Amino acid sequence: MNVPVALNVGVVAGISISIIAGVAMMRRHMIVPERSSKSFEATCEAVEKVVPTGEGWSFPMESFDMSAKLAAKGGLPDNVKHIRLFFMCNPAVAKVVLGAEPKLSSIMPCSWAVYELADGSVWVSHMNIYLMSKMMGGVVGTSMAGVAEADRAFLERALH
Repeated sequence: MNVPVALNVGVVAGISISIIAGVAMMRRHMIVPERSSKSFEATCEAVEKVVPTGEGWSFPMESFDMSAKLAAKGGLPDNVKHIRLFFMCNPAVAKVVLGAEPKLSSIMPCSWAVYELADGSVWVSHMNIYLMSKMMGGVVGTSMAGVAEADRAFLERALH
C-alpha cells in the first residue's frame, strides 16, 4: 500500500473510532442516575424544597406522577414502583438560551425523575447539563454551564 492511501485509511479509521467512542461516552454519561439515601416520598419532598424561587428558579408546572399514568395503561415495568417527574426553569436563563437557539425548547424545562425500583432503591436521574454545555459552546454553552452548577447544588441538597 502506498503512503498516501495508508495515510487516508489511517485518518478515516481514526475519525471513525473517535466518533464511535464519543457516541458511546455520551450514551453512558448523558443521563445521570444518582442514588438517594431517602425514601421515595422523602426524596420527592426534598426536591420540592431545594429549588429556590428567590434565585429565579421555580417549577413552571406541577410534578407528574408518571408511574400512575403508566400503571393505568398497563405500562409500568415490574422492576419500577414509582416515578415522579419534576420540571425546573429559570426564565432569565431560558430567555438567553432560546434567544440563541429556539430549537432547544424541546429539552426545556430542565427535568429530574425520582424513581423507586422494586428492590426499594430510590434514584434521581437527570440530564448531564454540564456535558451538554460543552457540546453546545457559545452563549448557550455558557448559560448551560451555569445551569449545570445550579443543578449540581440542588441535587447535593436534595440527596443529602
